[in-house]
Amino acid sequence: MKNLKFTVEKELQHYEICDSSGAIALDEQHFVVADDEDNILRVYQANISGKPVVRIDINNYFTNNPDKSEVDIEGATEIDGIIYWITSHARNKNGRFKQERHQLFANKLKSSKDKVFEQVGKSYTQLVIKDILNENKLKKYQFNNAEKLPPKEPGGLNIEGLTITPNKELLIGFRNPIFQDKALLISLKNPLDLLEKEGVIPIFGDVIELPLDGLGIRSIEYLKSENQYIIVAGAYDGSEQFALYQWSGLDESPQLIEGIDFPADFRPEAVLFYPNRTNELHLLSDDGTIKRNGDISCKKIKNQEDSQKYFRSIWVRIHQ
Repeated sequence: MKNLKFTVEKELQHYEICDSSGAIALDEQHFVVADDEDNILRVYQANISGKPVVRIDINNYFTNNPDKSEVDIEGATEIDGIIYWITSHARNKNGRFKQERHQLFANKLKSSKDKVFEQVGKSYTQLVIKDILNENKLKKYQFNNAEKLPPKEPGGLNIEGLTITPNKELLIGFRNPIFQDKALLISLKNPLDLLEKEGVIPIFGDVIELPLDGLGIRSIEYLKSENQYIIVAGAYDGSEQFALYQWSGLDESPQLIEGIDFPADFRPEAVLFYPNRTNELHLLSDDGTIKRNGDISCKKIKNQEDSQKYFRSIWVRIHQ
């Protein structure tokens, strides 16, 4: 595996939300990001600080969420022009089951110029509570026990990563549970059929166990130009511990990426790659708990127009 080097180029501020989560590049100049505190997708300019240029209300995507509660979107990736999104599939912090957090859904750009989106198929809501819990090849990982626990408890369940494989399958990354000090990835071979056809059963590949020094997966993205994945790893319990890894996708272990000079309190939450920008990556920070306006956490600033309500991102150059 080629050992890549990384240096930070610039830091940006993206206003109106703090809890950036799943995100995907739309073109060379824009990205779309979910906030795990609401069901609005926001499109931002990728190269300059500022407010969203477009907001997309997706509350009508979810038939099992009549009260429009937050669905807790955590990961995103794109296959052949279709953007797949996945929610945490986790209970709340008190261990209460939340049906609205069980979503695998997709949309696509109907108008690239105006950034108008349309849903693809229907949201699939049975991925964990029916399929993963009953899949024989997954029994050893005890997801049936994990699903009953709060997401930040030892052995709880929390999905945060989603990416494409070279053969256009989905890889689903778990921040929790950690299995024998290894993070878990499950491949899903037929995501589009699940969304567009009735009565389809998910086809899972083998589980991948990744040694990430006891951390789980917060984000994972495939860098096609280098045939590698970049992984943002984090502690399952929500603590400040995180690390970046590069991984070939083969049997060899991921390699720790060192030497990136992160801004103070930067908490990597999503990694993005852009068309025709193969020597750069874009990292978004989850700034929800960062103290601003005195001693107030960013996510608790109610006024979206407040100048302190923003999340940060950094552009990082990749050196061969």
